[in-house]
Amino acid sequence: MQFNYKINRRGFTLIELLVVISIIGILSSFSVVSLNSARVKARDALRKGDMAQIRTALSLYNFENAHYPICGLWDGAAADFGATVGDAVDDGSWCYLNVLGADLTAGARPIIMIMPIDPINDDNLATTNNTYIYRYVTDATGSEYALVYTLEEDGVKMIRGW
Repeated sequence: MQFNYKINRRGFTLIELLVVISIIGILSSFSVVSLNSARVKARDALRKGDMAQIRTALSLYNFENAHYPICGLWDGAAADFGATVGDAVDDGSWCYLNVLGADLTAGARPIIMIMPIDPINDDNLATTNNTYIYRYVTDATGSEYALVYTLEEDGVKMIRGW
C-alpha cells in the first residue's frame, strides 16, 4: 500500500512575511529622512524668497521717499548691525513688523500687501521663537539698512542695502 501525500502549499511562510515587512520598514524610514530634508530646503527657499521680496519693496520705497523706513539702533560694529532679536521697541524683530511692515503695506497703493514672516515663527515674535525670526534695522538717516534672517542649513544670513 502506497500513500500519496500531496503537500498543498498556499500562501507564504512566517519567515517570508517577516523579511518582506522588514524590507518595507527600512525603505520607508529612508523616505521619511529624505522628506524631512526636503522640508528644511523648502523652508529655506521660502525665507530667501521672502527676503528678495522685501529687498525689492525696500528699493521701491527708497525710490519714492529718498530713504528707507527708519527704525532700530544701528551698530556698524555688530555682526547683525544692531538688528537684535526682541519684541521691545527698536529691536530688530519689532522694527520688521511695526515700522517696516506698516510703511510697506500702508497707503492707497501699498508696495506689498502682507509682510512675509518666517515659516516656523507664525507671528514673528521673539517670545514664540527667537531663532527663526525676520529682523530689520536702519541707520539714523535711513540711508542704510540690514535685513537679518536665519536659514536652517546655513545659519544667520543678512542683506545689507545702501
